[in-house]
Amino acid sequence: MTNLAALATALPDTEQGLACAGTSLESRTFHVRRKTFLFLSPTQARLKLATSAAEARKLGIPVGANGWATLQLDALPPAAVLKRWITESHSLVVPARPRKSRK
Repeated sequence: MTNLAALATALPDTEQGLACAGTSLESRTFHVRRKTFLFLSPTQARLKLATSAAEARKLGIPVGANGWATLQLDALPPAAVLKRWITESHSLVVPARPRKSRK
């Protein structure tokens, strides 16, 4: 099985956290500057997609109106697809760095 946590933590500036601790919704979180791009629970992963949302839907993966896809850990797509999707999710939440103005 693909190690989703390893894929996420390999991305720049990624930190880990815990959401909904002590509840049935408890999930490990992977975020950049307090913007989460991956939620990982014992049975599923949730990540944000934009350009890959249609691809995920074709694979039968539900994608919500805001682009959050829910993947069942027992039916994951191939590792190369997961790596691309996690990278996409990361890039969607990383705030653009302001450009230095020229004077």
